Amino acid sequence: MGSQGQATGGPRYVGLWDFEARTAEELSFRAGNLFRVARKEEEWWWAVLLDAAGSALAEGYVPFNYLAEEETVESEPTSHVGHLGLVSGKEGDSRWFFGRISRSEASHRLQAKGNERGAFLIRVSEKPGADYVLSVRDAQAVRHYRIWRRAGRLHLNEAVSFCSLPELLDHHKAQSLSHGLRLTSPCSKHVPEPLPPCDDWERPREEFTLCRKLGAGYFGEVFEGLWKDKVRVAIKVIARDDLLHQRTFRAEIQAMKKLRHKHILALYAVASVGDPVYIITELMPKGSLLGLLRDSDEKALPASELVGITAQVAEGMCYLESQNYIHRDLAARNILVGENNTCKVGDFGLARLIKEPGSGATGS
Repeated sequence: MGSQGQATGGPRYVGLWDFEARTAEELSFRAGNLFRVARKEEEWWWAVLLDAAGSALAEGYVPFNYLAEEETVESEPTSHVGHLGLVSGKEGDSRWFFGRISRSEASHRLQAKGNERGAFLIRVSEKPGADYVLSVRDAQAVRHYRIWRRAGRLHLNEAVSFCSLPELLDHHKAQSLSHGLRLTSPCSKHVPEPLPPCDDWERPREEFTLCRKLGAGYFGEVFEGLWKDKVRVAIKVIARDDLLHQRTFRAEIQAMKKLRHKHILALYAVASVGDPVYIITELMPKGSLLGLLRDSDEKALPASELVGITAQVAEGMCYLESQNYIHRDLAARNILVGENNTCKVGDFGLARLIKEPGSGATGS
């Protein structure tokens, strides 16, 4: 959607990845483009695309996780503008800053396929006594180095200090850390798939195309599909006769759609008018954890990887508990696996929606 003129005030944002609009309401842009955000609506923000002079070029919906506020370390390497003395004005390498992720997730990401010895990332420290942590992949493990700030300088040890994180990284690309470890390239960063922007979670069935059957179980059949012929999604197909009362179904969907966590399968939309009912979620290309465990040996899934998977599931379940949510059917078949063995808890609400075999409608 187009717009011309001077943009309103407020902080500016930087595009982190390229994005191609799929609907008339969405806005195409490139990594490095600048924006002002007019309003924020959960996963989608209405943003104004700016030119170099700060004038408005166009406006539309953009996925919120494709933007970072300018002049913060999260927007590296696009802006490289100083914020609390952390970012230098020179050109950087790549997107090495991963924000507030845990030690286990940092290790999991660095040990994923595509990262070699020396791959690195910087994350916000979880513990007092450090501001950031530099996590680096070694031959058989991931090593973590505390970074703290003192008198406006950043320290990785007492002997030397730096004015910015990029300067610290450049130094340790030339000078080894402990164990002869030297930084090589930033950890590969998966571009997040944006959720479809929907004012109404109830969508016409015609917007979805069933492409390939992925599996079947107690909660119906699951297909890989397309939303508006562009967005890859997973579509769970459930016969209307297998559902509880329509009011119960809608109430549970309203609760499920509010759950948002990196280790919880995201609900996108439903198509509940007519029969069968579609429940649309994000697509996890590797299928269920049960299938992964059955098809993998010790070399493909070493103990360290299994511990990482367990930590991800536990983190997702802790989130559900914090939201006063009971899963009722946690099993490997209901854990979905994506790229780099990222795991998400799925089917966390469907047990409440399905009639139990051989009985009438029952709920919890």
